[in-house]
Amino acid sequence: MPDLLAPPAPVPRPAARSAWAIQRAVLFALLVRELKTRFGGRWIGGVWFVLEPLAHVLMMVAMFGVMHQAVSPSIDYPVFVVTGMLPFFTYRSLTMRLMEGIDANRALFSYRQVKPMDPLVSRAVLEVALHVAIFVLALAVLAWWGDRALPDEPLEFVGVFALLSLFGFGLGTLLAVLSHDFLALRSMVRLVFFPLYLLSGVMFPIHAMPPDVVDLLLWNPVLHLIEEARGHFFASYPMLPEVNLAYPALWTLVCTVLALALYRLRRLRLSAAA
Repeated sequence: MPDLLAPPAPVPRPAARSAWAIQRAVLFALLVRELKTRFGGRWIGGVWFVLEPLAHVLMMVAMFGVMHQAVSPSIDYPVFVVTGMLPFFTYRSLTMRLMEGIDANRALFSYRQVKPMDPLVSRAVLEVALHVAIFVLALAVLAWWGDRALPDEPLEFVGVFALLSLFGFGLGTLLAVLSHDFLALRSMVRLVFFPLYLLSGVMFPIHAMPPDVVDLLLWNPVLHLIEEARGHFFASYPMLPEVNLAYPALWTLVCTVLALALYRLRRLRLSAAA
C-alpha cells in the first residue's frame, strides 16, 4: 500500500540549453518577426517586393537599350543591367535596413537573451536571402526571354557577391551604431545613395567613359565589386586592369572592424535604449 504521507517525487528539470541553442532560437524568432514586418503580414507586400526591382530593370532596359553596342556586342544589355543593378540593390538594402535595425527593435532589448547585434544579423540574413531569390528569378526570366542566365565563372561570381554582402553588413552595422545618437546621419546616407547609384557603373560600362572620369569613379569601392561581378559573369567583358577586389576588401575590413569596436564600446548604451 503506497505511503500517502510520503513527499511527492521531484519533477525533473528540463535540460539547460546551451548558449548556441539560445542564440539560434533568438535569431530564428527575430528572422520570422522581420519577415512579417518586412511585408506587412500580407502577400501583396511580397509580390511588390519582387516586382519592384524587376520593373526597375525593365524600365532601365527600355530607356538605355541603345547602350548595347557600348557594352559589348556579345553581351546582352538586359543581363548587363541585372548583374549591376541587383547586386547594388542588395548592398543598398543591407546598409539602409541595418542602419535602422537597432532602433526599430529596441523594445525587444528588455529580454535578456536579445542583444542589439541580433536584429542586425537577422536583418542581414533576410535581406541577402530575399535579394538572392530575386536575382535568381530575374535570371530565370531572362533565360525564358532568350538571354543568357548562367555566369561563366559561378564560384568567383558568388564570392564577389558574398564580399559585397559583407561590405553592406559592415557599413550598415557601423551606421547603426553611429546614427543611434546622430539621427541626421540617416538622412545624409539616404541622400548619398542616389548619386552612388549613378557612380557605381550600374547602367553604363565604365570602359566606355573618358579616362579622367574613370580615374575618379575608381575611388568608389562598390564600382569595383560590380565590375568584378560582371567580369566573372561574362568571360568576354572588357574589365579595366585597375579594377580589383583588394580595394573593396580593405573597405569591408575597415568598416567591419570599426563597427564591431564601436559596438563593443557602446553595447550597454545600445541595450539600455529601451
